[in-house]
Amino acid sequence: MCSREEKQLAVSRISTLEARKTRDFCETVLRREGERMFRECRDSEKMGSSESRQEETSKERESTPEEKRYDQNDPTLTIVDEEDQLDFELDNFPSPRALMSCGHAVTPTSLTNWCRRQLDQGQRFFACGMPDCDFEWSFKEVRRMALLTPEEIRYFEMKIFENAKDCFDIKSCPGCQSTLMRNDFTNLCAQCTVCTNDRKEPFFFCWQCLREWRGPSPRTDRCDNKDCFNKSLETLKNCPDMTFLEVEGVTGCPSIRACPSCGFLLGHDQTGCKNLVCPRCGEEFCFVCLNITDDCCETSDAYDLCSGGVAPRQTSIPALKGEDWSR
Repeated sequence: MCSREEKQLAVSRISTLEARKTRDFCETVLRREGERMFRECRDSEKMGSSESRQEETSKERESTPEEKRYDQNDPTLTIVDEEDQLDFELDNFPSPRALMSCGHAVTPTSLTNWCRRQLDQGQRFFACGMPDCDFEWSFKEVRRMALLTPEEIRYFEMKIFENAKDCFDIKSCPGCQSTLMRNDFTNLCAQCTVCTNDRKEPFFFCWQCLREWRGPSPRTDRCDNKDCFNKSLETLKNCPDMTFLEVEGVTGCPSIRACPSCGFLLGHDQTGCKNLVCPRCGEEFCFVCLNITDDCCETSDAYDLCSGGVAPRQTSIPALKGEDWSR
């Protein structure tokens, strides 16, 4: 049994989780919801109904009703006579308690509120909130055990998508602003199906400068629009060197690095050890040699120069591929 203090500490304990098996979900939500959102936005502009849409969104964010209860005769549930271990506010929800797959007892309302809190804090996975339990629940389990209403399911799906979309190569079409996911990383020329359908002719745009495509394709470097260039590569090329305050022997290390796993640009605050955890994909890597932390630590200490020295400035941006999410 956990004390109130332990439960309150658990509220602020959500850590960066390793990203796994999320791409398929994002692609599903993207296909189903992305174009729907665009159509709603376009229709609302024609009807002048932006205020009603904001009111609808506000309603979706309201607290979960407390009348949700488990059916004690449901054979799929393991009903237990234990305290609700996710009731961090001590609300004493009236439902019977049931066990999650990690073995902790919850009520549907406490589970809903805990998972909603994680989503609202930017997480895209659902972690058990108990101390020393880093078990990760699937959305399927959360949806079933939290007795999510259709409105809650829609809100949860969209929050997961919003929190996860930066992990993938996702951008907005410059023609219609609908959201697209790029699967061909070897071609900057992308086609928007929404604009193509609306215009009755193919519409292509540049994934890099986000303007209508000009010039031949496919291309990996740029289109023929003026000032089309990779801003991230320019940052990596021109950023100044940095000095570690607590890591000895490191000189000539760039102050900006691209995560070797997903390509997210990161800076080091100069303090502490040389390792960082990428907030996008959850990978921990060495800022000096760019190797995964476990590999780097096999030959050097976290506060010493790496055995292989300082990795040169990066000249390409790593991309997180679909297979990386299914390992």
